[in-house]
Amino acid sequence: MLALFGCLAVLGALFALIVLADSLKGGDETHWVAVFVLLAWTTAAVRLYRMDLYVSAEGIRKRGLLRQTTWSWPAIAGFEIKPMAKLKLLGGDAVWIRLANGAWIETTLHHAESLPAVRGMFMAEHELHEIVHQLQGALTRSRNSPRVRNAQ
Repeated sequence: MLALFGCLAVLGALFALIVLADSLKGGDETHWVAVFVLLAWTTAAVRLYRMDLYVSAEGIRKRGLLRQTTWSWPAIAGFEIKPMAKLKLLGGDAVWIRLANGAWIETTLHHAESLPAVRGMFMAEHELHEIVHQLQGALTRSRNSPRVRNAQ
């Protein structure tokens, strides 16, 4: 699925360049609306391609279609697999982040039995459990890092 979004982004960019080049070569009319639509298409495809949960030494970043949010490790209390809220109609589970302040954040990592397992959108149930295990490990390591112990 990620390869598909990557291809859509490349195709959109190529078509935008072709329309722009054709418009500039012809001289009479510039198809700015077509160029704008194709650039918007390309931007959306790139954003879809980059949607995911990113883990670093500093914390977790959740990239969605329209925005991204980052939480530092001290702000995170844990991770859990719970039923989806945003895509509830599909029925299935998502990885949720439990924040230290008690709030719950649904991530972009989902499993739905009715849909094929495709990384980036939906994955197999065992993959979802493995990701939660890895996230919990990263959280534990962040708590045990020398930087955190020295700051306390």
